[in-house]
Amino acid sequence: MRLKLTLVIIVYYACLIAASSQDSGELKQQNLRLYLSEDESSFAGLLMVNQIWTKFSWNNPGTLDLSGDALDRNFDIGLRRSRLVLYTQLFNRVFMYTQLAYDGMTYGSSRPPALSIINAVTEYYLVKDKLEVGVGLHTWNGVSRYSNSKLLEFLVIDNPAFVYPTLNTFDLAGRQLGIYAKGHLDRLHYRLSVNKPFICDESDLLEPGRTVAANSESLALKGYVDWQFMDKESLMLPYLSMNNLGSLRIFNVGFGFYFQPGATQSISMDDGSLLKNDIILFGADLFIDLPLRNKGIITSYLGLYSYDFGPGYIRSIGKMSTGTGGSLLQGPGVNEWETGTGFIARLEAGYLFPHPESSSGYQPFIGLSYKNLEALQEPSLQYDLGANMILFKNNIKLTMQYSARPLYEGSIASDDLMAVGLKGLLIFQTQFYF
Repeated sequence: MRLKLTLVIIVYYACLIAASSQDSGELKQQNLRLYLSEDESSFAGLLMVNQIWTKFSWNNPGTLDLSGDALDRNFDIGLRRSRLVLYTQLFNRVFMYTQLAYDGMTYGSSRPPALSIINAVTEYYLVKDKLEVGVGLHTWNGVSRYSNSKLLEFLVIDNPAFVYPTLNTFDLAGRQLGIYAKGHLDRLHYRLSVNKPFICDESDLLEPGRTVAANSESLALKGYVDWQFMDKESLMLPYLSMNNLGSLRIFNVGFGFYFQPGATQSISMDDGSLLKNDIILFGADLFIDLPLRNKGIITSYLGLYSYDFGPGYIRSIGKMSTGTGGSLLQGPGVNEWETGTGFIARLEAGYLFPHPESSSGYQPFIGLSYKNLEALQEPSLQYDLGANMILFKNNIKLTMQYSARPLYEGSIASDDLMAVGLKGLLIFQTQFYF
């Protein structure tokens, strides 16, 4: 295992050295677009992306491999995301957007992989740029900027899962079926939606002292607004950059929410009756991405999240996790307590060093997550450390990141989840899109 890990690190730094000495040239544009009218008001476009992870995991206690043997650590390669985006605008009046995806393939995934539609919307420009209304399977989300983040332009290697608080319970990869409105009013950007959430998986054990997801016929309301003090960001697609590389001067302050009545359930500790709880979530954030006088670029994000899913709700998630079993309630592999009722803070900061080629550079970063959740006896503090090698903007990018996660022993129902140590995850990502 140590040899494999060493080889990954050597290959990564060899790529950095090779990339820094090459001239990337320039592309006329970074995506495929065909204009259908002379005034360019009608066009059709295509985006493609592959994000591939090579990773070394220090697994949670009790993790087993597929044959039932202990799997304390393992090396594997996985397909984090593969996406195909198709979009069309006609006469500055109607916009159609569809995204096909396969995410999260590991060596233990089912074969052949299943391609999914994760976006499919039709949008009407009632007042161009000021009031645009759409309907379908969409990701014009609430809560925070990060909940609307552009997967092609992360500072860290991936978004923390808590920024999609209903991930794959009441939504599909952060998407819901609904009607949305969005636009710019001077420097105020807004997005609001009314949605019919998906029916959730009620497989979690319902017991006294524990809150779990419940099926609900209620609508969900969500929205996000921010004030853009400097340059305005495009709203053609729903995604907001977390790493703009200085192509715009961004200084934004935002606020968001998510509300869904009767979406979780719990058992009363007083009389044993079944209780239905509302999901009420709020977020506030600050995002800065600014070029400096020395031609370096500073990027920073601060997000504050107040989540209420019902008393003591907590949820474990493991991205690209492998292995089964696990002696901790948070699960095997790289599973961790990601979200729940309580307070969460997220801080990210990175610096892109000046480079002779404006489209290239070396960008170290740090990410910190603080989670003060009701179900945890003591708050969780996690960190991500890494660096991006920008070969050509965000189109060709290599990333190395080490992440630490806390381990908790105990029971949710007994309210005694105690921190007992840390485990780590090392990932090397290759990203290519056009």
